[in-house]
Amino acid sequence: MKTEKEIIEFLYKNDGMRNSDFLNTIIPEDFTLEWDSSHGLVLMDKNAILNLALELKQNFIESIFEISHFVHENNTFVVKYNHKVTTIENPKEYMLLAKMVAIWDFKEGKLHKGYQISKPN
Repeated sequence: MKTEKEIIEFLYKNDGMRNSDFLNTIIPEDFTLEWDSSHGLVLMDKNAILNLALELKQNFIESIFEISHFVHENNTFVVKYNHKVTTIENPKEYMLLAKMVAIWDFKEGKLHKGYQISKPN
């Protein structure tokens, strides 16, 4: 079993955001994500996150997260990062997809709730 810190690090350092098998093991059925995006407030459950992981994997060759801030207190993690991707048409050049801040709350060793703010490039 990974620690909460190891789970967050895997999400961002090992492309865990596009790994639906991994996400399925760390996200319980009652998970919720409140995402303040360019489309307004988006509420996502576990199934929506798993679908997003598949969509990201299908649409981008590579996905990296350049982390500028990583703060951890008790069962809460805050991560500020730039999400960069490469496309099928241009696999050698990373494109900034969005600037993001995410707050993750853990409960019983699993991601219980998330809050995310993104700004498109």
